[in-house]
Amino acid sequence: MPPQSTSRSGQLLLFGRNFIKHPRMLGSLIPSSRFLVNHVLAEVDWSRARVFLEYGPGVGTFTAEILRRMRADAVLVALETNSDFVPFLRRRFKDDRLHVIHGSAADADAALAGLGLDHADYVLSGIPYTTMPPELRQTILRKTHSVLHANGAFLVYQFTRSVLPYLQEVFRLVHQDFEPLNVMPARLFYCRHQVENGNGQRSNGSAQPPSRQPAAPEPIGHARPARSSG
Repeated sequence: MPPQSTSRSGQLLLFGRNFIKHPRMLGSLIPSSRFLVNHVLAEVDWSRARVFLEYGPGVGTFTAEILRRMRADAVLVALETNSDFVPFLRRRFKDDRLHVIHGSAADADAALAGLGLDHADYVLSGIPYTTMPPELRQTILRKTHSVLHANGAFLVYQFTRSVLPYLQEVFRLVHQDFEPLNVMPARLFYCRHQVENGNGQRSNGSAQPPSRQPAAPEPIGHARPARSSG
């Protein structure tokens, strides 16, 4: 296969070709918009973000902005299963802070351990959760819960609200948001361990995940993890 250009046109071509091959895995014909990127990353406290974990970076739309904003001593670990996107990302970004790993989000703990890291301050994900096998979805979400720092956040962007009950099953605090200017409009979910007790103080809510709260299902065009709208 000839080398892919890392220009904007090269990114769109690669993304579009993979959409044609795997439409249910990508869910969108074009990468995430700057509106979505800015909206999601506004949740990050960059002064304390030392370890950033990204699931399904795609062609690196979020990756580029994370690298631009994060500290000089921070680390970004990107997990991607698409065999076209992995070499593309490695060519595109020549940054020692970035580690592109050809692997699944289900192996997040092993990926971090392999780099000598025991937690992530932030985890970003646009991979499709609703239609993936339930066992795989649960593994990914619980692995994310286990590697996320007590004061960290799991940042999720999707095209429907269908993922909400699965997130609430694992994380005690899930805040919802919406970005209408993305193509397609995106639902945002910010998940944390920390909850407020009756005295208004912060306490760790990660000991036992709460019972799943019902939510009306919505149709979704995704299928498996490891591909995002990135």
